[in-house]
Parts: sequence; C-alpha cells; structure tokens
Amino acid sequence: MAENGKISLSNAEWRLMDFLWSQNPATIAEIVHHFEGITNWNRHVVIMMLKRMEAKGAVAWKSAGRAKHYYPIIEREQSCMQETKDFLNRVYKGSLGLMLTTMVKQEKFEKEELEELHRILNEGEQDG
Repeated sequence: MAENGKISLSNAEWRLMDFLWSQNPATIAEIVHHFEGITNWNRHVVIMMLKRMEAKGAVAWKSAGRAKHYYPIIEREQSCMQETKDFLNRVYKGSLGLMLTTMVKQEKFEKEELEELHRILNEGEQDG
C-alpha cells in the first residue's frame, strides 16, 4: 500500500480493475479470456498482477471449488478521485485553474462539453 493509505495503480492495473469493477467476481481464466487479443497477458502475467494488487489492498479473492474468484475491495469513485488529485498535484502543482486553462487553450470543445463544464462549475459554486 502506498503512503497515507493511498493505493497507487499502474496503467495495466487500472485496466484490470476496470474489468473487475464491471465484472466481479471473476476467475483468472475469465480475466485471461477477456483480455485475449487486447493484451499479451497470459495466465502467469494475470496471476502476478493479481498478487501485486492483492498486496496493495486493491483486490481480494474467495475460493469457489478449485478456482479463486477475485473482486475489487476499493471503490471506483474513490480510486478515480485519488488518481485525479495525484495527477493534479504532480502535473499542475495542485492548481485546478491552471489545468482548466491549459485544457481550454489546447482543446476544441464541443458546445455540449462546455455546457456540461459550466453546469459542473455552477454546482460546485452552489455546494461550496
């Protein structure tokens, strides 16, 4: 587990967690089958990743016959919030304004995206 109880996931672990959040519990065979043709993960790679994620406190398993059924023990929303905070601190020194300014200057936004951003900012202003 990372410092202060935070769990840091690699890109590959995020992919695996995304699958487990949508399909849990899942066996090693089901995980390997799901990622077949998408990644080069074989059974041994999946087992190694699951062990590493179990040690981090991200997943756990229950025995069901001869198979282990893996499931997430961290929530998607909590993990996304932590990853976003870490990204904001690492790349923009914690400045949400700097991140938004950079994005607005670099990206062409659709009208619907700008309206959604405006709505989110208004909600934040009312809540905070």
